[in-house]
Amino acid sequence: MKVITESEMNFGEFDESNLFHIENSKIYRDLGDGIKTVEFILKYKEDSIIFLEAKKSCPNAEKRHETEEKEHKFEVYFSSLVEKFIASLHIYLASILGRYPDISEVGDSLQSVDEMKNMKLKFVLVIKNAEDVAWLVGPSAELKARLLQIRKIWNIEIMVLNEELAEKLSLTANNQDYAL
Repeated sequence: MKVITESEMNFGEFDESNLFHIENSKIYRDLGDGIKTVEFILKYKEDSIIFLEAKKSCPNAEKRHETEEKEHKFEVYFSSLVEKFIASLHIYLASILGRYPDISEVGDSLQSVDEMKNMKLKFVLVIKNAEDVAWLVGPSAELKARLLQIRKIWNIEIMVLNEELAEKLSLTANNQDYAL
């Protein structure tokens, strides 16, 4: 069982056979600079694979046009997220298709291409300091728009959560009350 600490949140405990801690993997390190990834990839329940990115905060879409600096920060933030989700999907797929000599860091239940055929893919952003659930609609809409092409190709669901919702979905605690 593994706990991953990121952006002042503890994710897990996860069975390592269901986990690819991509951000800390040798596969990722060996690719060198210039590639960004999400924190981890997790087989969630029996029918989903989630790509999870954690952030402490998120720029407010309503205030992004107030100054050039806010607009720049907003653009950098969301461009980086898009890059992380897409690169992580590519690295994961390259791993299970045998493009790397050692994929032992990819959890056993994530290694099968045949198994993946029946899985729902979900890009999940967890924003620690987003208190108001209604506020999450803005970042969610922004990600959905920016990831439209890859969402259509792969039928990927986008979810933006705060820490409380992540806990209810058993991503940050052992609460099994809800499911993605």
